[in-house]
Amino acid sequence: MVAIRKRKTKTKMVAQHKWAKFRVLKEMNELEPFLPATQKFRKRVLWDFIDKYGKVMLKPYLGHSGRGVIQVSRLEENRFAIHIENKKIIVDGKRSVSDQLEKLTNARRYIVQRRISLAEINKRPFDIRVMVKRKKQSPWKVTGMFAKVAERDYVVSNVSGTLLPVEAAIEQSLMKPVPTQKLLKRIKKVCLTASKQLGNVYAAQNIIGFDIGLDHDANVWIIEANFKPSLRPLILLKGT
Repeated sequence: MVAIRKRKTKTKMVAQHKWAKFRVLKEMNELEPFLPATQKFRKRVLWDFIDKYGKVMLKPYLGHSGRGVIQVSRLEENRFAIHIENKKIIVDGKRSVSDQLEKLTNARRYIVQRRISLAEINKRPFDIRVMVKRKKQSPWKVTGMFAKVAERDYVVSNVSGTLLPVEAAIEQSLMKPVPTQKLLKRIKKVCLTASKQLGNVYAAQNIIGFDIGLDHDANVWIIEANFKPSLRPLILLKGT
């Protein structure tokens, strides 16, 4: 009798870059109000976004610590600012913008995202890192939160001049007054919902660090989901 070998089926790996994670989150209707408009970077998409929002962020598919992130802003009808790290370039005309971006992106794949006007502390934008974990298939839990205040002249908070407890950051900011505990509850609910959605697709993932933005009206935005978040800022903050 001839033994029949079962053919092994390969498990399809789901990409973990920014665009893939955004698409997973976007599939859940409950999360849609918390996601900034995002698309693959193409020239047509870039100009559509600038026409609609005025400011956009370009982010590499793969990257961390704010490396390679570029802000493009319309200053006047045909004048634009390109901001990367703490350097700003003013150029005239769409062709000049395209030429500069071609050099800066260096043929890497990027996404383009609506720039959320983040709440500020002393005229410096801040966002909130929310750490969410689970053990195997146990429910997700928020295990830590802290605020990252951007260094002066930087457009991203990854280059952080200041780490603050979230409560202190909310109370020091100039955004629309909202009870702090109510806002924290909303942030945690959004992150737990997003963790469940991502966890359904990335089954092996047991830790996620969300970058959460608050705009001037205290609306909550999921800026990014990090699968290898650093724990060092939490340790530093606890030690102060």
